[in-house]
Amino acid sequence: MELIQRIKTKQVKIGIMGLGYVGLPLVIEFCKRGFQVNGFDVDNEKVELLKQGKSYIKHINSSLIIQHSSLFTPTSDFSRLSEMDCVIICVPTPLNKYREPDMSYVFNSNSELWSTGCCLSLYTLKIAFLKNVIFLLSSLFT
Repeated sequence: MELIQRIKTKQVKIGIMGLGYVGLPLVIEFCKRGFQVNGFDVDNEKVELLKQGKSYIKHINSSLIIQHSSLFTPTSDFSRLSEMDCVIICVPTPLNKYREPDMSYVFNSNSELWSTGCCLSLYTLKIAFLKNVIFLLSSLFT
């Protein structure tokens, strides 16, 4: 089945790398639209809290995590990236002393992703402008 058709029928497997201030709201948006989402994070404490239905981000109510628990699978098992059709990378890019973004998180995420041997249909890097990305992706995935 073609990717666009799997998106339209909500049979696509979505992975979001990084479950922080950008990744977790993106997970919620996809779940609200009925998509199965696997969230990947290197922080095992965050993953365990999410598995318990608890949010560690102040502006995201834990009830949203609980409400979407049947569609959302948080994990730190990056080998599962190979099961995804689409991966969105939402990792930090803090500025260094020269006000340039530190891309090491992005490079490490890319290395992790491609080391799984996955063959993606869609790959997106999310650095900034959350509203624009949610709008773009929600228009594609609705």
